[in-house]
Amino acid sequence: MGTYTDFCVAGYPLISSKSAVVPEAMTVFREEDKRVFARDLGSRNALIWGDAYSDDAGQVETATEYACDTGAVVARLEIMGFTLTRARREFEAGRQAELEMYKEWAAEEPDATWFIDKVEVLKELSFDEYLVALKMVIAEGLRPSPFDDCGRTGLSTAVKYVLEDNEEYLFGFFTSDVRCLIRVACEVAQKPSEVAQDITDLIDGGYYDSNDSVCKQSIDSLTIGHLENANRIVLTEGVTDTVVLKASLELLYPHLAGYYSFLDFGGTRIPGGAGQLASLVKGFAGAGIGNRIIAIFDNDSAARDAIRSLAQLRLPSNIAVLRYPDIDLLRSYPTLGPSGNTNLDVNGLAASIELYLGVDVLARDDGSLAPVQWKGYVEAVAGYQGEVLGKNELHAAFVRKVAAARQDSSAVVQQDWSGIDTILRAIFSAFRD
Repeated sequence: MGTYTDFCVAGYPLISSKSAVVPEAMTVFREEDKRVFARDLGSRNALIWGDAYSDDAGQVETATEYACDTGAVVARLEIMGFTLTRARREFEAGRQAELEMYKEWAAEEPDATWFIDKVEVLKELSFDEYLVALKMVIAEGLRPSPFDDCGRTGLSTAVKYVLEDNEEYLFGFFTSDVRCLIRVACEVAQKPSEVAQDITDLIDGGYYDSNDSVCKQSIDSLTIGHLENANRIVLTEGVTDTVVLKASLELLYPHLAGYYSFLDFGGTRIPGGAGQLASLVKGFAGAGIGNRIIAIFDNDSAARDAIRSLAQLRLPSNIAVLRYPDIDLLRSYPTLGPSGNTNLDVNGLAASIELYLGVDVLARDDGSLAPVQWKGYVEAVAGYQGEVLGKNELHAAFVRKVAAARQDSSAVVQQDWSGIDTILRAIFSAFRD
């Protein structure tokens, strides 16, 4: 007979499935989003159950669900490539294809009156109008066919379209992947709210065990044949970059940390440096690996030289090559050179990870910033290579900074994470349209 389970956005049942979760929908969660709690039967979602449990108020069940803040789900979907731009593109392409199909039918069918109304709706329905309609459907809890909410007076044509019987496309949204629909639903849902997949009845029905890692199992089932659903692999110039970025990601964006994997320099004994990173990129490209790979270089002369060598190659679309972004702090930064001490723009010349650790790390006891020492001249990019002094002390200061933030999360607001944040945001945007 089977048991149904629902995937909800802001309490609205968006996706219903029988006897199992929808794997694609589960990619917006991670195992740490699983929660088991005591729930009053009478508090079950009325949009799903109606008044079926109204007489059971006071009776407690053990509920199991995966849940995450709607805003965090949006960020996760963006990382996976499910942006509003993509959703718009798929919707419009699908709408045009649907209209072409009806056009062909009209040429073959002597009586087209049975679908002419649908054609007129599709001609006028834009992506933006669809979003407005879906927002109303979610906010007011309007249920789709076979419920009769579509018959309410005063509903717009677009709302009625969303609620009517759409056999091929869920809620009439044209897409090849249900995550585009989830993305637009999260966009229009009231904030703050949650996205949740309740698996309580699937566990009670024996389809899953309470200890099963349902989210991980679902993602694994997708990644076997489609590596684009796997974690994004981040390649850096060395172990320090990896340690800093991984720790910062877990601290600043814990809801996104599970979507990235960093190359283990220590465990694999891979040498560091810009040239070695460029070689790794070439190796990954030549191996035809399907994962999305982000190679992020320092923002210095050596990195520019290494990236220049990659620019001559035709890298596959799943490999993104970045360098640390320019930041305002480094536009006038203390340097040491043959001409003495002077403030210069070191973006693109000496900006290693240390210069992004924050003023609270870079500041010395006298209040001055740890200076950059100019090294050799890199002829290929016509620029000197610089290196900040006292790296070991800076690393130790950063470790203390992270420890303080982990002990008291409110400390993050008082600390300077602006430099690291620009790097993380560049990583997040690597594959966005």
